[in-house]
Amino acid sequence: MSMSAPAVLAQSQIKISGKVSSSTGEPLAGVTVQIKGVKNGTVTDGAGNYQILARDIDVLVFSLVGKEKTEVQVDKKDHINLVLQESSSLIDEVVVVGYGTQKKSNLTGAVAAVDGKVLNKRIATNPTQLLQGRMPGLRVTQGSGEAGNENVNLQVRGLGSYGASSAPLVIVDGIPGSLENLNPQAIENITVLKDAASAAIYGARAANGVILVTTKQGKAGKTQLSYDYNVGITKASALPDLVYNSVDYMTLYNQANKNSGVTNPNASFSQEMIDAYKNATDKRLYPDFNWLDAVFRTVPVQTHNLSLSGGAGGTNYNVILGYVNQPDIMIGTSFKKYNLQLNLGSKINDRISFGSSITLNYGDRKYPRNGSEDQFLSTISQSPLYGPVLPDGSGRYSSRAYPFQSPNKNPVAVAENAFTRLNNYFMQGNIFLNVKILDGLDWKTSGGLTYGFTKNYTNKPVINQYMWFAKPDDLPARQLDVGGQGLEVTDDNNVYPVGYTQLTYDKSFGNHNLKVLAGTQAEYNKTQKLFGSRLQFPNNDLLELDGGGAGQQSNNGVTNEWSLRSYYGRLNYDYKGKYLLEGNARYDASSRFPENRKWAFFPSLSGGWKVSDENFFGPKLKEVVNELKLRASIGTLGNQNIGNYPYQIVYNSSFAYPFDETLQQGARQVAMANDRIKWESTKVLDFGVDIGLWNNKLTASFDWYNKVTSDILSASTAFPSYIGLTAPTVNYGELRNRGIELGLQYRDKIGAVSLTLNGNIQANRNKVMKYGAERISGNTIIREGLPYGSFYLLENTGIFRSKEEVAASPVQQIPAQPGYLKFADVNGDKVVDNNDRIVVPGAYPDFDYSFNATAVWKNFDFTAFFFGSQGQKIFVSEWGIVPFRQGGTFTRDWMNAWTPENPNASLPIVGAENTPAANNVRTASTFFLKDGSFLRLKNIQVGYAIPQSTLSKAGISGLRIYFAADNLLTFSKFPGLDPERGVSSSGGATSGRYVTHPQNKVFAFGASITF
Repeated sequence: MSMSAPAVLAQSQIKISGKVSSSTGEPLAGVTVQIKGVKNGTVTDGAGNYQILARDIDVLVFSLVGKEKTEVQVDKKDHINLVLQESSSLIDEVVVVGYGTQKKSNLTGAVAAVDGKVLNKRIATNPTQLLQGRMPGLRVTQGSGEAGNENVNLQVRGLGSYGASSAPLVIVDGIPGSLENLNPQAIENITVLKDAASAAIYGARAANGVILVTTKQGKAGKTQLSYDYNVGITKASALPDLVYNSVDYMTLYNQANKNSGVTNPNASFSQEMIDAYKNATDKRLYPDFNWLDAVFRTVPVQTHNLSLSGGAGGTNYNVILGYVNQPDIMIGTSFKKYNLQLNLGSKINDRISFGSSITLNYGDRKYPRNGSEDQFLSTISQSPLYGPVLPDGSGRYSSRAYPFQSPNKNPVAVAENAFTRLNNYFMQGNIFLNVKILDGLDWKTSGGLTYGFTKNYTNKPVINQYMWFAKPDDLPARQLDVGGQGLEVTDDNNVYPVGYTQLTYDKSFGNHNLKVLAGTQAEYNKTQKLFGSRLQFPNNDLLELDGGGAGQQSNNGVTNEWSLRSYYGRLNYDYKGKYLLEGNARYDASSRFPENRKWAFFPSLSGGWKVSDENFFGPKLKEVVNELKLRASIGTLGNQNIGNYPYQIVYNSSFAYPFDETLQQGARQVAMANDRIKWESTKVLDFGVDIGLWNNKLTASFDWYNKVTSDILSASTAFPSYIGLTAPTVNYGELRNRGIELGLQYRDKIGAVSLTLNGNIQANRNKVMKYGAERISGNTIIREGLPYGSFYLLENTGIFRSKEEVAASPVQQIPAQPGYLKFADVNGDKVVDNNDRIVVPGAYPDFDYSFNATAVWKNFDFTAFFFGSQGQKIFVSEWGIVPFRQGGTFTRDWMNAWTPENPNASLPIVGAENTPAANNVRTASTFFLKDGSFLRLKNIQVGYAIPQSTLSKAGISGLRIYFAADNLLTFSKFPGLDPERGVSSSGGATSGRYVTHPQNKVFAFGASITF
């Protein structure tokens, strides 16, 4: 924590200690504490505590970027606590940008940043989850709660492309990287570059925005050891309200058969069967079995982080070790993660410094072979008439109770036997050298390497399933369906070296300030995949390929490579610090394009005006509006996120050549090449304003943008299938995104309570500007003038209540009966068919919003974070929505479905599987298009910092204990499990099954201790 004080002062010095906090009461780490006029000093630790030796006559100077420098006279005090106020001007705050840093006050582009301390107010194993709602313009949706496979989707300013990937570029400590492989505790800050002005310096890969991650560095001072531990319980945030009463199930099942005209008595439950369950004395044999309780569970989760940081003699270091143990809420699934983050920086002399950053990560994930969604589907496809294991104590797995029921995969049998085990090894490291050639002229060179290796074992055992009432010598009813039998092993490895070198010239000439950056970068990426499988294993426990028969085996392998070569530059100019101009440019060559189209140029220009620095901005106005800056930018970005060889003919080895009446092996063309393919480009126009009121007590940032992507890279939709080749990648189409973003922050101190409020709101509208012939796919349509992938459905106008209403209506697709859903004849031809489908708005939310409240009182702190989305519609269908889909049970509301005795019901008639009545309900229509708006209390956290006076005798400099809860409350009218999960990563209308892995509700206790 502290360094040795100068020897010349030793005679009359006393030890001074204290704590430095922000205006909101949070402890400030990394605050420099020096004796005025003396070079050496100390820095505060993670709990904001410090110790220093000084004399009574000395003055202590406290300083931190973004805070007002404060001086305090020692004057015989041995304990000095201090609150550092925010800087009255943002001029000192530094923000990470592409290949460097800039003062926040001088930014002319649309840039948003968040501190790692803010992110870690939530508990999560995947850092991408922590970004949700933290920065306007960045949309974060979590598709699953599955341990180690959260399916988090990031979008910057809407859907950037419908052909190539729309994922933003992630840069970690200067080189392309991955958020998922980082320890959240290792993150210092994250910056998002949203417009062309800020992102054009990354050119070819910046069309969908850039996320810059900086990991924690060591700071000069005494070695500091910290340990953070939390343990909690996790359960499903929501589960369907299914009927698991066997008599109710059988009664409605028979009603469905009656409604559907099923007259075979052997296809329905007899009264004898119903009475056996109704009057059962042995509930093991005649159960009301709840399959959700058998598959879902409440599990403990724990996270450990140990960090060591400090520095001396010009060398700083920071080491963080992390461990996560996360059993999943679904049986058969678990996840463990181990990671190491090591950062080192060393200053050789006043002109030369170097450093390195290393990330090591190992993940061990186990899950049922068919995946979590299939497991959930299998769970709700069971009836309550039987459990997973036969009641006779034999341990045999069940299939169904009666022959006429649908045979299904037993989810418990799958979880206990058929699994995939995925081991992931990840390493990313870089080393850099900084040389100050002349005053104002710096040279930096950096090289990095990312290596990933994944081994995937998939075990597909032979598991027998039996009828529920089977006798000991009965044969199996079926074998468990796990996609075949045997063992599959896949090895994937990826090597990704990156290197760049650059010069920076920074000089002021009177009132003119100039900064020029120029550099070059090279990247190479190679991925190799090897697959092998064998069948006919002697037992289910031999998990080595050699254990299987060689007569039935398969293997294949493939290598993919791509590379980029780039030149980039940036020019910053300002006059008196109030008239700002910035230009960025990048010249990229990609191996994915033909020789005459490899290179592309991506420029941007932006400007800013600090209105609040003008002379006409008088003192009285300045007391209210102390910061006011206007911004504007325009530029072009690129996208090359397509296949590696779209312009080259690709061949595979295949048995495709007939000779002597047998197929012989040879090389076969796989895809049609396109040697005229070129870069996809995105033009972005942005206008923004930044304002600070009442000494920056209230700050706001507003942006309006127009983003147009043209020459979109996508597979040709007009390619005939009879050619026998994969469609070529072509440039076609134009997509526009327009939107607004607003970020607000309010800070104040009310009595002894320090309060910080943050709010964000963002709205985006996309439109297909050019596409050609419309394209209908399932429940969506792509048509010029519409949002991409809009809903395209029949319009449900209610339920047929009587035969008379049926007779008076247009002819329906499925001949109508009373109780059926009714659909509109939109074109008026008296026949309802696919030509009557309509475009329905709601494929995208009207807006997303979030707000965060932090309060600090004495040693207590409280944080609450809300996230919401408004206006998006979600289409849900099939399992869990339609009764008896594949034999499954039904949600409780179907107990009130239409019958002749209940003609005014809100739900239509219940039909037997694969009959007209059931198919009518399954028709893709607006009946199952539901409002996905929601507001969720994502996180609350309450903490208490133990007073230092209590800890000092034990050698502890800081201890904070806390309670946290995640996904605590959700306010929504959506009838599915979770509206947040219904977001499509590929863009377009959100369609999906009712069941995917629920998000987790977490309750956790933790402690952070610093020595």
